[in-house]
Amino acid sequence: MGAARDPAPPERLPRHIVLIPDGNGRWAAERGKPTPEGHLAGARAVEAFLRVCRDWGVRVATVWAFSTENWERSGGEVDAIMNLIALYLRRNRGRFEREDIRLRHIGRRDRIAHRYPRLDGLMARIEGETRGHDRFALNLALDYGGRDEALRAVGRLLARGCPPEELTWERLSDCLDTAGQPDPDLVIRTSGELRLSGILPLQAAYAELVFPPRLLPEMREEDFREAIREFARRERRFGGRPGAAPEPGSE
Repeated sequence: MGAARDPAPPERLPRHIVLIPDGNGRWAAERGKPTPEGHLAGARAVEAFLRVCRDWGVRVATVWAFSTENWERSGGEVDAIMNLIALYLRRNRGRFEREDIRLRHIGRRDRIAHRYPRLDGLMARIEGETRGHDRFALNLALDYGGRDEALRAVGRLLARGCPPEELTWERLSDCLDTAGQPDPDLVIRTSGELRLSGILPLQAAYAELVFPPRLLPEMREEDFREAIREFARRERRFGGRPGAAPEPGSE
C-alpha cells in the first residue's frame, strides 16, 4: 500500500489535475442500461479519482461535469446529471468541512441559476462555507466551455478598464475562472478519446496529457494512480529546458 501511495517524489507530482470524464453513455449502451445509470456509475469513478488526488497530495482537481454544449442533450439526461451533482454535494458537504476541501464552481452561472436554482443555491452555500479551506481544492466545471471562459475573461478585463499596452498574462489570468490557482499539470481524458474539447485552453497550454482507454465507469483507483505515475515519468521541457517553468509566449 505504501508504494501505491507514494509513486514519486513530491516535486514530480502534479499540483493540479483535470479530469475529462468520458464514456458514461457508451458504458450504459453496451450493457443495455439507460444513460442515467451510466452517469451514476461514472460518478463512482470520479469519487475514486478524487480519493487518489487527496491521498497523493494533489492540491487542485478540476472535474468537467457539464459543458456548455451539453445543454443539447435530452432534458431527461440533463436533469439526471444535475440531480446527481446535487446529490454528491449534499452527501459530501460535511466531508468538505472535515477534510479542509474547498469547492469552487467554474463556468457560467446564469443558466444554472435560472434552470436549477436549488442546485445553484447549494453550490453557492458550499462555496461560501469552504472559501477559507486550503488543503485541497475541487473545481466543479459546470456549464463550462473554454471559449466561453475566454470571452468572459476578456469582458472582465474591459470592465476593469485595462488598456491594451498594459495587458499581461498575469492580468488575463486573474480574470479566468481559476484565478489564484496553479495551472493544470496533467489532463486525463477517459475512454480513449484523443481530444481536449476546450477544457481550460489557456491554463492547460503546458499540461501533460494522458488518455486511458477505459470508459469512465470502468476506471478504478489504480488506473488513476497509473496516470499520475505516467506523468511523473515524463520529462517536462517547456520549450526545450527540462524542468523549467514555462515563460509567457514560449513555445
